[in-house]
Amino acid sequence: MEKGKSIFGILSLILSGLTLVAIIYLIADFRRSNNVQDYSTQKNLAGELSDNNLYTAAIDQYNRILADPRLDAEISANIHYLIGKIYYENLQDYANAAAHYVMARSLNPKGSFYNEAGKNLIASLEKMGRVVDAKRELDQEANLNPPKPEMGGTLVAKIGAEPVYMSDIDDAIRNLPPEMQKKFLGAEGKKEMLQQYIAVELMYKAAVREGLDRDASIVKQKEQLEKQLVVEKYATSKILPQINIDTADVRNFYLANRKEKYGDKSYDDVKTQVIMDYQQVKSQRAFADYIAKLAAVEKVQIFDENSK
Repeated sequence: MEKGKSIFGILSLILSGLTLVAIIYLIADFRRSNNVQDYSTQKNLAGELSDNNLYTAAIDQYNRILADPRLDAEISANIHYLIGKIYYENLQDYANAAAHYVMARSLNPKGSFYNEAGKNLIASLEKMGRVVDAKRELDQEANLNPPKPEMGGTLVAKIGAEPVYMSDIDDAIRNLPPEMQKKFLGAEGKKEMLQQYIAVELMYKAAVREGLDRDASIVKQKEQLEKQLVVEKYATSKILPQINIDTADVRNFYLANRKEKYGDKSYDDVKTQVIMDYQQVKSQRAFADYIAKLAAVEKVQIFDENSK
């Protein structure tokens, strides 16, 4: 009997021990869950403070998260990036911004913010007058992002590790109006265009590092330009092919407008102008007809009373 009690006592002790272990585990798990939730709460609070221009208070909140010794590297890297962003974009404190960007990139080289932090780090160093350090960072970025292989063109320059080919210069010249293209014909002209090309690229890269490509007005202009180019391409492929020049119709157009538009001059004297005017009218009609069809498909409604 005593033996049975002894065994029962041992089993009870073991079960009590196991229960205690389970409780400790649950408590630890509960604390871990609370810690994650606390980080989320503090990050949200810091974000709210930053949105309300309370940047120092936002940084204090982020630093409270960083003070936790159990914080993993990935979360720590993200917090350093967010602090660096406040220092860079809102406080213009480029020394602190650079320090936090370095820590963020070191703690998590695979973070989604890595490239953005790199650009801002270089821009911060440049703003601090640390040109040599900025150049070193640029060189490191170039090593991480090797240049595109040569496509058979003639290499005429390099901007860091990025090659510039003669085809790039030729394209730049071709994009100019015809009269301006003449200025850059020949060896000397191409040398001048190369200098201009490099100057534009250098300024563009510096502007991008400062985030000007994300400026609201620039983004809006880019959207409008893209829309315009797409519409022009669409009109060229869909509408212009429908415009046919009918010789008899051109002559009738001239007769209908002979006195009012052409001062009663002979057809041969104003033939070129007549054809241009005819093409314009035909294009406008074709465009209007095509828009009307698209509007019917899209069920467009115009409320004139609200547009006054």
